[in-house]
Amino acid sequence: IAGIGILNLLLMAVYERTREIGLLGALGLKPRQISALFLLEGGMMGLVGLAFGIALGLGSNFILGQVGLDYTAFSSATSYMALINERVYPSLGTEKLLQRGLTVIVISLLAAYIPAREAAQSEPAEALHFV
Repeated sequence: IAGIGILNLLLMAVYERTREIGLLGALGLKPRQISALFLLEGGMMGLVGLAFGIALGLGSNFILGQVGLDYTAFSSATSYMALINERVYPSLGTEKLLQRGLTVIVISLLAAYIPAREAAQSEPAEALHFV
């Protein structure tokens, strides 16, 4: 969901900044450099989302680690609930945290690739005429 949000936001940014992208191209920026600007913007969005996600995740994991999740209401629903204790306590290791963080960054960069390619392929002369 976050990847689609980043994709949508950056595509709209490319269409809104068409004149600015054309101006950057006319000033001598190579298409690769223009593409890098949008990839950097998408990566920064991913990092900000990752920071908020880690903060919320660690906070909720700390609280639920103290209290636990109560599964007694579901004990009569299924027969295999006998294998689960009354309370389940979540755990979050640094390995899981790093894996999820890397996944978020990769997804945000992949989502930013399409708008970055669109921005890099625009012709400066045509983009400057865009209203």
